[in-house]
This record gives sequence, C-alpha cells and structure tokens, in this order.
Amino acid sequence: MPQFLILAKDYTDANALQRRLSVRETHLKRMRVEKAEGRFIVGGAKLDKEGNMHGSMLVVQLENEDAVKRWINEDPYITGKVWEHVEILPFKIAEV
Repeated sequence: MPQFLILAKDYTDANALQRRLSVRETHLKRMRVEKAEGRFIVGGAKLDKEGNMHGSMLVVQLENEDAVKRWINEDPYITGKVWEHVEILPFKIAEV
C-alpha cells in the first residue's frame, strides 16, 4: 500500500497551544486505533526551541492521496483547529 509523509503546521495565534492540548488525548486515541489497523505507521510533534509542540509529522499508508486527505480531515487536530496547514507527500520507508 502507498505510504505518505504528512507535515502539519499549527496555527500561530495565542490560543493555538491550548487548543492542541485540549484535543491531544482524542488525537492520540485515534492514532492508537489507526496504528492497530495498519494505517498509521509513525508520527510525533514538532517542537520549538522552548520544547513546545507547534506542528506534527506522520507517516501513513492508505490507498491514495485522496484517501489521505479524507483521513486527515477526520482528525481532531483539524476539527479542533490545531493544524492550519497540512502538506502530503508520497513517501517510502527504507527497508533497513
């Protein structure tokens, strides 16, 4: 199945980090389910110099880019106004 790299940037307003923290457990719960079902491979938060989360990186495997877009649009970080910009790139994990 095709793999994709997702790079997400958070909103930068004063309440952005608080919104992220308020939906974070819901997002992580979803990722645990997605990992168990084989769609989510790996991911995590991007950190600023102070160690605060300000974006995300994920690797997923889904049928095509349209499926990835639909998958992303269901995420609490989209519906909760955490991610402002999402980039989707074709990707292949090295078999090492």
